[in-house]
Amino acid sequence: MTTSTDRWIDDTTFHEDVNYIESLWQQRSIGTIELPLIDIGRGEPLVFVPILEHLEFVYSRQVRQMSQSRRVILYRRQEMRKTPFGPNDRAEELRQVLDGLGLECPDLLGHGDAAMVLFEFALRYPQRCRSLTIIAQGADYRIKPHPFIWFLHELFYRLPVEYVLPASILRANVINYIMSHSMDNHTAPSLPRHLIEEQFCKISQWPFVYKCSVLPIIHNFDIRKRLSGLTMPILLINRTDDALSPEAKTRWLARHLPNCAGYHVVSGRERFFMYSRAETVTPLIEAFLAARDTRRGPLKQLQQ
Repeated sequence: MTTSTDRWIDDTTFHEDVNYIESLWQQRSIGTIELPLIDIGRGEPLVFVPILEHLEFVYSRQVRQMSQSRRVILYRRQEMRKTPFGPNDRAEELRQVLDGLGLECPDLLGHGDAAMVLFEFALRYPQRCRSLTIIAQGADYRIKPHPFIWFLHELFYRLPVEYVLPASILRANVINYIMSHSMDNHTAPSLPRHLIEEQFCKISQWPFVYKCSVLPIIHNFDIRKRLSGLTMPILLINRTDDALSPEAKTRWLARHLPNCAGYHVVSGRERFFMYSRAETVTPLIEAFLAARDTRRGPLKQLQQ
């Protein structure tokens, strides 16, 4: 395995982690939907809310580690290519999965746009959330340079751009944001760009997926005026210089949540630091969940 002193996540390690996740999928009918599902381990359930298909490797190291002491669930979400699938649809998709598995009030975890879905679910069904772990996501989503990027998204959303925009161009721009970091950030280990590109290339009809499955979630995400409804314990983790979820925004969120049980900023050179810096991130999640296991009352605020 790659150690914290290595500069890169090597190809062999990455492919082992991708293959590990791929080997665990089992096709399941849940309610009115059918989707690939991972359901392993025993103990208190932890549900990982999925990001884009083929990017589930982001959770692979936590799934491997935490399934040794907990029941771990991850499903592959439905990617739409013809009609928009928005935050309400994703929240209901998550509800159907929980209902189908008989999970009344599990711990839930989401990364990036999956955290947006998780926030929407928690605001709609707070009684279904034992706790939330939010990775790399603030209370709103504004990509720099704003409002220029917002305007481009608006055009993409309203016009049939997906028929003429090359997938390679859109893919390259998205990965640029994922890989963005300050010049003085030399954190090790890091996830090489070609491995992220390799996974993105597996997403068929990428411009259509982006329009119908990604943009409806991220385009107008803003829950800053709805935070009072998030009364469950919430753990926030971000990195120092994330281009899509700036640290200043997650720090603001930590200060304004009704029950922020912890806020941690870790080093990392790309947005998928949950994977590349698992040796740092996983213990933070485990400690938070262990506190939930031993204390049934509200968690006291941890030092930020």
